[in-house]
Amino acid sequence: ARGLCVVLGDPQCELALKLARETELLLYLQLPDAGAVETARRAADAAGFYGTRIFIEQGPATRLFLADNLADGLIANGDAAGFPEAEALRVLHPRGKALLGAKTITKPVPAGVDDWSHPYHGPDNNPVSRDQLARAPYLTQFLADPRYAPLPQVAVAAAGRVFKAFGHIAFKEREEPWLDTLAAFNGYNGAFLWRRSMPAALMVHRSTLIATPDTVYFGDDKSCKVIDAATGELRGEIAPPAELAGGTFWKWMALEQGVLYALIGDQEQRDPVIRARSEGHGWPWDPLSPGFNRPEHNWGFGRTLLAIDPATKKVLWRHQEQEPADSRALCLKDGRIYLFRFGAYLACLEAGTGKVVWRKTPENAPEVFKALGEYSKRQDWRTNWRTTAYLKCSGQALYFAGPPINKLLALSTRDGSILWEHPYNNYQLILRDDGVYGLSGQIDNDPTRKFDPLTGKILEEVKFGRRACTRPTGSIDAIFCRASEGSVRLDLASQHPQLVSPMRPNCQDGVTIANGLLYWWPSVCDCNLTLYGITCLAPAGNFDFNQNAVESERLQVSARELDKVAALPMTPADWPMFRANATATVTTEASLPASAHRLWEASPPARITPTAPVAVGELVFLGGSDGIVRALSAASGK
Repeated sequence: ARGLCVVLGDPQCELALKLARETELLLYLQLPDAGAVETARRAADAAGFYGTRIFIEQGPATRLFLADNLADGLIANGDAAGFPEAEALRVLHPRGKALLGAKTITKPVPAGVDDWSHPYHGPDNNPVSRDQLARAPYLTQFLADPRYAPLPQVAVAAAGRVFKAFGHIAFKEREEPWLDTLAAFNGYNGAFLWRRSMPAALMVHRSTLIATPDTVYFGDDKSCKVIDAATGELRGEIAPPAELAGGTFWKWMALEQGVLYALIGDQEQRDPVIRARSEGHGWPWDPLSPGFNRPEHNWGFGRTLLAIDPATKKVLWRHQEQEPADSRALCLKDGRIYLFRFGAYLACLEAGTGKVVWRKTPENAPEVFKALGEYSKRQDWRTNWRTTAYLKCSGQALYFAGPPINKLLALSTRDGSILWEHPYNNYQLILRDDGVYGLSGQIDNDPTRKFDPLTGKILEEVKFGRRACTRPTGSIDAIFCRASEGSVRLDLASQHPQLVSPMRPNCQDGVTIANGLLYWWPSVCDCNLTLYGITCLAPAGNFDFNQNAVESERLQVSARELDKVAALPMTPADWPMFRANATATVTTEASLPASAHRLWEASPPARITPTAPVAVGELVFLGGSDGIVRALSAASGK
């Protein structure tokens, strides 16, 4: 009922209007005849759908003016029933369907597509996608709402859908509609799919959200919600008895080989929902939200680790600690779970049985805890959010780095012994087969370094650092982090940083790579030179970035004889184009009175975003997101 549907062979707009009334689909019509286009547009406009739900273009009968992998469905009737199957498959996204007359086709899922099933991609906390399709260079796939959203956030993705948990902090009123919300969006075109309310002020920046092709698992303060990925409907709950689980609050989750692992514990501090209603630029770190600004971290600790069969909800095994484990340092890789608490223990468990493989304590491994050092209470824009994971693992090593750790420390997964360490204390890590990448902070004048994973030998230094706290992530051919403005893409083939200028990654997620695409997420920030909302980039394939636009092919004109079009009377006091003129001087020769008052006010129709107005003579012109230009009287606004 939601998404993008192409309708062909509908010159009277009858089928499109029926679908617009009966569903929430966005509908795209393309007709080869100019007269039919005009008729269809006026029919859609009269029904109140043109430019908001129904979009109509003039174009050839065999080639659509749509990006690849964009549409959920395509319907070709009448004269269009013979529409080329290859072109239908081009515009459909994987799993999308086309009805070509009496024939139905479904686009297959290409090989090499990866999901981003956990907040850090997988339960190893290493935010690196294995997606083989999401390679540079890129083209814009879509821009979508919401443009702004609360903090904190986490994102996961599976089977062409992306899911966002929006937290409890809204600095400006524009973010408030998404407070404490779990939402789903179409990963190929950005269409909003569904939303659910979450418990108020639940700390969402943790690993308690998992996406699979058909199910979303979300752990809250009472249970793990089992949610239909397509509809958002609650299928059920997983809630082990509190006396078995040591409480009902889900602190951490992982799904591996069909088994759900969970750290569960006591209820924890709940901050108030923040509605700051600020009208200033940016947002403050202090005050942020009471729990963030306290010296001690009180979120995400639990004593009981469970393995659960999600189909039967049966507890397969149980492991308990006397002192609560820190979910920020909990990870799973290659059948082993690693559990940690500062100053108390570091343990390795068999994921299949829950049996302890090895266990380090200050008593039996004082050198390990001495190397880990004292717990650091740092949190600010230079380091990272206190809620971020600070332990990542590969099959051979555990890597400690982040705000609580004043160095980079690597331990062996075989027995927990020390492998190597590096003294720089502000790395964010990306683990790759060719090395461990430590991305430095912006103020330290330290280079980003590539280390040998097992020896710590510096293999390469790159003179760039991430901007502020935003988390780096990795794709098959690059590492992404925030630049001073926009994003940095570290090209792994050349080891050279490149600028992706229009948008910056949000704080907690960074760039999410899944479905063959790359996603930048909405946040509270209003930084200069930034696109807002959900921004999605696609691989450009063989697109020719150096092609020339031929005016005779590209320029559309409405009059046959342009020299006979009547000119508007224009003076130097007019404002005929955006920023006043072609050189964007933003100045005018109009005389302004010493005092002024409002003559009139006009608003575009609901759900229409207006362009900046221009004014010539007695008319004010206003464009809009519906594709309609309106001329208003300069005297009355009518």
